[in-house]
This record gives sequence, structure tokens and C-alpha cells, in this order.
Amino acid sequence: MAKIFYSYNHKTILNLYALLAAGAILTILPFSLLPYAGMACLLVGFIAAYIYRYRNRHDDFMRFHTTYAIRTMWWSTLILLIGVFLFGCILFFNGNLTAINALMAQAEKGVIANKADIGVMQAQFIYANKSLIILTGTITLLPCPLYIVARTIKGAAMVKKRAET
Repeated sequence: MAKIFYSYNHKTILNLYALLAAGAILTILPFSLLPYAGMACLLVGFIAAYIYRYRNRHDDFMRFHTTYAIRTMWWSTLILLIGVFLFGCILFFNGNLTAINALMAQAEKGVIANKADIGVMQAQFIYANKSLIILTGTITLLPCPLYIVARTIKGAAMVKKRAET
């Protein structure tokens, strides 16, 4: 087995990929603050990629991998936007909107909903559409973090291959 030598730039890029992959994984975990920590990791990784690309603009290796990471984040944002749009459309056209319609009927009569009324409506909507929300969310929103993880694994493999030569 050949000895692998990782330079400072190799380690920097691997750390960047690890940060992006960890952020993508954390965003899909349904435990209190972990999705927020995941979004923070993704944002920090995105900004760091731009900074590293600017600082190392004459280093082809760093420029390639930071551009690869930045492009991954932009494409994943597009995938997420399409997923959110589809999620909303599927819920709107296939969901049980009884709770929302009841609140809207009250608003048409001039009754202004307070925070408690909106909270009750939200809970009723989620209860009535729970299985649809879970299924639709899995199908439309999960591709974004999976894309990020797949791209970061591919990027890390390219770094390893380059370090072996």
C-alpha cells in the first residue's frame, strides 16, 4: 500500500468537505437544535470555500476543490428550492385543509385569529396530514442533503487520489 501524503491544502479541503457533509447530515436529524447546527455548518463551509478560493486563486488544486464545493452548495440550494415548492404544492392539492379553511371562514366574517387560534389550527393541520407530510418531505426534501453528502464523498475521494500520486 502506498504511503499517502496530505499537504496543508489537502487537509484544508478535506476539512471543508467534512464540514459540509456533517452539516448536511445534521440538517436531517429531527432533534431540537441539530438542524440549526447543520445549517450553520453549511453556511460556514460555504463562506469558507469562497474565502479559500479567493486566498488561493493561483493554486489550481485549491481553486478546483473550492469551486467544486461552492458549485455543490449552489446546486443543492436549487434542489432544495424545487423540493420546497413541490412539497407545498403536494400538500396544498392533496392535503386536508379543513383546519385552514375554518380559520379563513372566521377571518371572512371579521373575526381576527389570535396566536392561540393559529396554534390550534396548525396542530390540527399537522395531525390531519401527518403521513402525507412525512412521505412528501422524505421524497421532496431529502435529495438535497443526500446530494451534498454524495458530492463531498466524491470530492474527498478526488483529494485522496491526488495525495496518493
